[in-house]
Amino acid sequence: MAHTHKDEQRIMKEIIIKRDQENINKRAIYKVVISDGETVLIKNGETKKVRVDLIPTKVRAKMNWLKSRKVTIDSATSEITLKGEKIKNWVAPRILGLFILTTLIPRMIWDEAPLTKTVSIVGLSIILIWTIYVFIIKNNDWILIETKNGG
Repeated sequence: MAHTHKDEQRIMKEIIIKRDQENINKRAIYKVVISDGETVLIKNGETKKVRVDLIPTKVRAKMNWLKSRKVTIDSATSEITLKGEKIKNWVAPRILGLFILTTLIPRMIWDEAPLTKTVSIVGLSIILIWTIYVFIIKNNDWILIETKNGG
């Protein structure tokens, strides 16, 4: 007998949610939100089994206002793995610090030089544009979710 879309939605199953051990956001707790209402908190390096009541369903991970893209859990999905997006999480604070150093320190040392004001204005403009892009426009790329199919 063939399964219909309605039959598939009645399936209840357990999936494993893993969070890789990582140095990025190691103190942060990810909140995994399953679209049927279940919310799971998962710490760095932690693994949990969760019962999903409706299949297929969507799942998303959040950390403060930053989040992942939505991923579909279907009847073949047995495990999901959460990872911090390394480039954003590692580079973001360092670039911000670099731009602060390049815009503020020259002004403190050579306050009256015309080139210093130009460098500060350009640096601050780049910080503003970069901040809007990374933290607001692309805020759903901070956590990656990988799905694994299996029995």
